[in-house]
Amino acid sequence: EQSFARWLGRRHAVSVASGTLGTWLALRALGIGEGDEVIASPHGWHQVAQAVTLAGATLVFSDINYWTGCLDPARAASKVTPQTKAILAGNSNGHPAAWAALRTLADERGLALIEDSTEAIGSRYQGRLVGSFGDLAVFDFAQPSALCCGEGAMVVTDDDRLAIELRYLRQRSVK
Repeated sequence: EQSFARWLGRRHAVSVASGTLGTWLALRALGIGEGDEVIASPHGWHQVAQAVTLAGATLVFSDINYWTGCLDPARAASKVTPQTKAILAGNSNGHPAAWAALRTLADERGLALIEDSTEAIGSRYQGRLVGSFGDLAVFDFAQPSALCCGEGAMVVTDDDRLAIELRYLRQRSVK
């Protein structure tokens, strides 16, 4: 965990069993649940959508940028409602999303930004490694990920409170 966080330039890394579980725990740590909306791309692994529904939130699909295959920030902005609590954007097939625009959108609208970096370990955007732009970022190490270690995943953040909550949730059985 410490080595992974250091490599990414993040303060905390929390190991978990899978990318789906990591995404679910990230949502839980943020307090996202029933009555909340999460904007995500329909172009990606179905487990991402599953994590949102497992958290009890409503998944709101927004379209992608044709050239990158990643969530389009302008289209995502049109989907924000008072119930929206987070944007969950992925780096599709190693192609980084438009993180600068997504970060601006999240900050302007008071939303959490979650990076799905399960497909892009080692990819860079504007000179920075993916996984360093969101409030939280999730990496997956199961097949067919870029770094396949059999199973497992990692959630990274710079927020001390979120890291504590992730570790707490990881250790208990929650509904």
